Amino acid sequence: MKLVPKLPGKVQYLSNFSFPLVNKLCKKSLSEQFVGGRPGYDKETLFGWLLVKKVMNWGYETIASMAGVSHPTLIRANKYFLERGIYQKVFVALVKKAYQKGLIIGKYVAMDSSFVKTFSKKEELGSEGWNDFKDAYGFKLHLLVDCETKFPIALIVTNGLANDGTLAIPLLKKARSWLKRCGYVLADKGYDDGDIVDWIVKALQAKAGIPIKKTYKGKDGNKGGNFLNWQLKAKGRSIKKSIYNRRTAVERFFSTIKRTYHLGKEETRGILNFAKNVYLSLISYMLKLFDISNSI
Repeated sequence: MKLVPKLPGKVQYLSNFSFPLVNKLCKKSLSEQFVGGRPGYDKETLFGWLLVKKVMNWGYETIASMAGVSHPTLIRANKYFLERGIYQKVFVALVKKAYQKGLIIGKYVAMDSSFVKTFSKKEELGSEGWNDFKDAYGFKLHLLVDCETKFPIALIVTNGLANDGTLAIPLLKKARSWLKRCGYVLADKGYDDGDIVDWIVKALQAKAGIPIKKTYKGKDGNKGGNFLNWQLKAKGRSIKKSIYNRRTAVERFFSTIKRTYHLGKEETRGILNFAKNVYLSLISYMLKLFDISNSI
């Protein structure tokens, strides 16, 4: 009896893609090349098998046996792709291609962060201590997505204690090239900051769909100066619920990336391993949104 293996249906779409960019980025200079010894594995192939591992949430040993390589080879490749910036460059290339194909419309974009607990449930390298709000140690993924297509545009990985508001402008700066048609930047009250609103208005010529935190009205209930302060804060913002409700796109994205692409369920430790898992999850998700038979 001859058994013919076949990839599960949920990852077969990955076989429709090739990644010549990966081999191009991994090409060694003349000074790095070593004459003699066994030739290395094809980086594009290893990259593809790491995506399969992420989608299926299988262990290195399982994927290595399917790929015909040793599992340390896959572990080293995963580390290499992060340290050499390969994951980041592939992510940016996918964003650029999505913009060209109309998968990033950019009229409504939303930003938020998602907290992921450490695998050990204890403090790990880069988690920076206990998060009282989440009652756990962990890391954060800060993300900007297109509300209409739920396509990710920019990301930042931090420790679990990072303040969302301090990452808003750096996140938007990363995505600025793709926000030429931006009309609204949506976020929750954690991003209620005048500097963020001013940057959105001046740099993007857009409106901030960010709710204003409630202010104290005084014992007599008189709005007084607080109402004038509210009017001042409202400049440059959109307070329409119909627009703000589009922000749920980023929450649905986080739900998908955790449920379908297993972010946070990996048996890995430390912020560097978390960053690897983030990029693999997002790249797998992004490829799913493209048409088949594409070359990246």
